[in-house]
Amino acid sequence: MRSALIIGIIMASSLSGCTADRLRQRLINQGATLPELQYQQVLDNLALFAVNPDALPWHVNLREGTSQLTDSTSLGAAVDLGPPTETLPQIFGSRTAVAQWGGSPVIDTLELRLLRVAYRRAFGSDEMPSPELMDELAHELKSQIAVNTDLRDESELFFEDLAAKRRSKSPEEAEVVTTNDESFVHRDGLKSPLAREISRRIDGIERDLSLIESGWFCVGKKSDVPRNACYVGRYHDQWVWVPEEGRASLTEFTLLVMRISTLVKETQTLISPGSVKFSPGDRGG
Repeated sequence: MRSALIIGIIMASSLSGCTADRLRQRLINQGATLPELQYQQVLDNLALFAVNPDALPWHVNLREGTSQLTDSTSLGAAVDLGPPTETLPQIFGSRTAVAQWGGSPVIDTLELRLLRVAYRRAFGSDEMPSPELMDELAHELKSQIAVNTDLRDESELFFEDLAAKRRSKSPEEAEVVTTNDESFVHRDGLKSPLAREISRRIDGIERDLSLIESGWFCVGKKSDVPRNACYVGRYHDQWVWVPEEGRASLTEFTLLVMRISTLVKETQTLISPGSVKFSPGDRGG
């Protein structure tokens, strides 16, 4: 019995180091699944749009991940009352492993419309989001931009300078465009700092959509998928696969999909640097 106790103590002490190594490896393995999950969503959506170009795309944003490993060891003994009486030492061990990702599905209509445009362009369509859609997105982004010190100072200087020009009735005064206007992204004029920042973001989205390439993936039946296909997706009996030369395009398109799917944040109180709560927006837009 004493020798079994010594062995159990030795095993328990060595098990802690083994658990740490195993947990480290499990965390690495779990993290490596993240790009694969992102790729798979894109490929399955491409297969969906190959069947129905008017389909509603889907996407799940992966959030918090958990990787947990628990080892437990216990000692015991079975007693045979005999005769003769015998004691049989026993050692029990168990391991519980948990690995999971938290997911948040995209349900915002603006993001879904932009994703549909992106997938259609991947098939060679020249469609771009309408100005009305981008104006709606711009007003949505207006309420989400954190007003930091630089933006607030720039806004104050902008409106102070504008007021001075109006007092002097300067003939060079241009049309003033603010985020309070119904449409401000594609309008010419003197834009407020917040309007410029949102317009810059909208321009970036439109530019990225316009640069989407087609022809980097193949569409067909299961029997058409080559054995050396790098990535494969499907929707019912429609299959999509990416050859080796299309891997870079798949990555760029996936990054764009991830960007679009996180444009609109959930409604919440924003906190600026320094944990100061504020209401987004600048003075007068």
